[in-house]
Amino acid sequence: MQTTLEKEIRQFVLSTISDDMNHPLDADTITDDSPLGTGGIDIDSLSLIELVLRIERRFGVKFPDTDFEPVGAMNLGDLVDDVIKRGATA
Repeated sequence: MQTTLEKEIRQFVLSTISDDMNHPLDADTITDDSPLGTGGIDIDSLSLIELVLRIERRFGVKFPDTDFEPVGAMNLGDLVDDVIKRGATA
């Protein structure tokens, strides 16, 4: 069962990608197992950096510069878990 914070992070990520980055998403096919990069949601490296920066501001977490690239290899569920482990606050 998902916590409220998990749902909030997931919704923020998906709405940021679709609304703010104008990257169309098919909500019916996106799952926690959907890769953020190639073969899944398919956001490019610059968009991943923008997404990470927005997550940092919204949830009060910090991704060191060396952690930006691995985000592209994550799936949606991994990113949500990672943000929580970094101490996300609502």
